[in-house]
Amino acid sequence: MVKTRFAPSPTGYLHLGNARTAIFSYLYARHSGGTFVLRIEDTDRERSTEEYEEGLIEDLRWLGLEWDEFYRQSERLEIYREYGERLVKDGHAYPCFCTPEELEKERQEAARKGIAYRYSGRCRNLLDKEVQENIRRGKPHALRFRVPDGEEIVFEDLIKGHISINVDDFGDFIIVRSDGMPTYNFVVVVDDALMGITHVIRGEDHISNTPKQILIYRALGFEVPRFAHLPVILGPDRSKLSKRHGGVSVKAYREEGILAEALFNYLCLLGWSSPEEDREIYTREELIKLFDLKDVNSSPAVFDRQKLLWMNGLYIREVLSPEEVALRLEPFLREKGIEVGDREYLTKVVTLTRDSFDTLREGAEKLEPFFRDPEISDEIRDLVRTSSDYIREFLDTIEKQKPSTPEEIMKIGKAFLKEKGIKPPLLWKPIRGFLTGSTQGIGIDILLTLIPLEVVKRRFRKALEV
Repeated sequence: MVKTRFAPSPTGYLHLGNARTAIFSYLYARHSGGTFVLRIEDTDRERSTEEYEEGLIEDLRWLGLEWDEFYRQSERLEIYREYGERLVKDGHAYPCFCTPEELEKERQEAARKGIAYRYSGRCRNLLDKEVQENIRRGKPHALRFRVPDGEEIVFEDLIKGHISINVDDFGDFIIVRSDGMPTYNFVVVVDDALMGITHVIRGEDHISNTPKQILIYRALGFEVPRFAHLPVILGPDRSKLSKRHGGVSVKAYREEGILAEALFNYLCLLGWSSPEEDREIYTREELIKLFDLKDVNSSPAVFDRQKLLWMNGLYIREVLSPEEVALRLEPFLREKGIEVGDREYLTKVVTLTRDSFDTLREGAEKLEPFFRDPEISDEIRDLVRTSSDYIREFLDTIEKQKPSTPEEIMKIGKAFLKEKGIKPPLLWKPIRGFLTGSTQGIGIDILLTLIPLEVVKRRFRKALEV
């Protein structure tokens, strides 16, 4: 049975690349009828925090990722110690007593020669009595994996294809630090093996780690899983994705008002080609049914923030119901100090205005005039003053005819403009100004349909008073 995992380190917020990895791992497990594991890799004591762990879990839940098993590496240290001792006992690892200063000197020498650094192996062949004496004296030591000389590690990646790496490229590597904490390449093997992970889906930056891990799998007698290394995500200029491209954290997009469904959908399309090529909008159930690793591209994916915003707007306008959009808008309105007492009114507002915004935060900005009187600028005050007679007559006409739709409002407006022989901006700009505080934005017909007439008149009087 297929078993995948997502194993983030709680050293920062969940960024888009890791979110895509989590989604692909989740989809492949669900597509195959298998199991999805969440494992928090928190052995980096200095950088891991409880705050980041809570944030990771919150973001994953917000995206709708449900895991079947949960583990935390800091609770498994005794297991790693046991397997580290086994590697030493079987001759696959050895104590390394080199000091940080000695290792730094080796690195500097390699740099001076213009060659890639690899450990010299000075502790590799210490006599047992030397090792025991150093340990008796309490000399700090790490554990290094004994890499066989000249071996070529070959594996078939499910995305990248045939990969071959010579072990001489990296040499003996540390599996347990001198403070007793195990390193990534060691614990990830122990965990994946003991948890029965069959498919390791992760970013291509881990390809260089794979041969080291395969050596540890073999040394411990574990079955090697299948590897699938996802292509990197680039910005529109084909450089590494960064904040200037919009490559920020999932948390930042949540706070901006991006919908979980839209971000999930969009990230799926970064590097995966659907068999149904003429579509871009999918439900979660459809993605589970369609997703397969064989359809993941090996070339880099390009992140386009504008396309994400377009897709989010599409979800707001066409996928979610007005009632659902209204519900999700409430926290953003609350941030602005607006408490929505009448959910039915908010839903009505959303129904007529959701074409005008692409994110929930933008929506809260656009919808503010429906709930709160705006600030009146000097520009708007002047507009209202010069058109006050026309505005007063027009509002009286609306009160008499009692229009109930935007279409009726515009019909009355056109007739009024024709009767008075004035150009539309002379009427519409000041009305929009005293209703919203801006001369641009949501259509005047929608504003006059939704905002109660007594509120419209009150704002008109307020503008005149100012």
